[in-house]
Amino acid sequence: MADPGKTVVLIGGRAHREFEVLHDLGYRILYLDKRVPLHLMAWVDVPVDVDTDDWDQVAEVVRDQLDGQAPAAVLTHVEPRIPLMAHLAEQLLPVGRGLTTSAARNCRDKWHTRTVLEAAGLPVPRFGLAEATREAARIARDIGFPVVVKPRDGAGAFGVRRCETVEETRIAAGHVLDEASPDALPGVLVEEYLDGPEYAVQTITRGGKTRVLSVFRQHMTEPPVFVELGYDFPSGLAEDELRVLELLVTSVLDELGVDDWVSHTQVRLCADGFRVVEVNARRPGGRLVEMTGAVSGVDMVDAVSRLALGLPVEEGEPRATLARYRSIVFEEAGTLLYQAPPAGAFPSIVEVEVPSGDQVQPVDHPDGGVYGRILVFADSVEEVDRSERRAREALDLRVAPSDDLTWVAAETREFKSCC
Repeated sequence: MADPGKTVVLIGGRAHREFEVLHDLGYRILYLDKRVPLHLMAWVDVPVDVDTDDWDQVAEVVRDQLDGQAPAAVLTHVEPRIPLMAHLAEQLLPVGRGLTTSAARNCRDKWHTRTVLEAAGLPVPRFGLAEATREAARIARDIGFPVVVKPRDGAGAFGVRRCETVEETRIAAGHVLDEASPDALPGVLVEEYLDGPEYAVQTITRGGKTRVLSVFRQHMTEPPVFVELGYDFPSGLAEDELRVLELLVTSVLDELGVDDWVSHTQVRLCADGFRVVEVNARRPGGRLVEMTGAVSGVDMVDAVSRLALGLPVEEGEPRATLARYRSIVFEEAGTLLYQAPPAGAFPSIVEVEVPSGDQVQPVDHPDGGVYGRILVFADSVEEVDRSERRAREALDLRVAPSDDLTWVAAETREFKSCC
């Protein structure tokens, strides 16, 4: 490959923006995945199929492709590949940049995240790690019901469930343990259920200094499952609450070792104050990148790409003072019917991830969840309301019931749950 110093190793990913940014910055893309999708062939310079679970093999493939020379950067936007990204960056780059392997592990392993933060005196739910359903039930009894059962790693609220009884805990833990992928971290996390409003916090940290880019009020389905319904900006928090939240998130990221990187952190405001739910060493999913860019002036895809390359991060001006994000979800199974609005019909983002005529499942079904989103920006509540209403009227979303529905899961949906 010509000029390895202008080549970025990109591991996985499907969003066009992730590729576009690197090309706009003048870099070639060596793209690695277990199976490179055909539609990505036009977006990358060198596509390579490789077992991304075999880190040694991946490193060897990169060295072969670059004739033993160092790439410009190693990058991924895919949650499960973040530890591999950090490992390759430390192995292949002459000078470490971006997320370290230690920080990647601290964030990817939810049990380790809580252990580190608890030792530092930072507020997390009471928790325990179980290797069997019997142990999960014991931990739940010790914590007190309700509890939340979740995989030790993972994202998007997959496998996360609130449990009210010992039997529900055993069943939920059994599902996590039985359905774990071969590369999943062992065990199941059982933790205290936190009651209170949830917030999503997007940050960028450079040189040990963290800037909060956005704080969104997050709306979720009622338990036992957790699926995103939407986000609001401003968050509704008072100025003093925002200051407390910013100090907390800054302390959390510092303790976990996240520097020269971005993060997406979820917290709940409980009766005794904020408590940390998740810390993700990545930009958020769904369309929260666009929402953050609109209210902060920072494109998080561009920012994390620049951080990986050791380049200065560009910061623009906010474009909106209010933003509303609503997920497209359904209460019943059936055949989805809608009218696709023409491109550019609204000053907003309106997208449905399955074509009209496809089958859909309810929001709380394992194969259901989020089927699209509506994201509007404005400078008044009235304008936000009007824009969302116009978008929904134009879509005319309907679900036709079908008694003989044969379910076929769609493989093209990128985001089924929360971000």
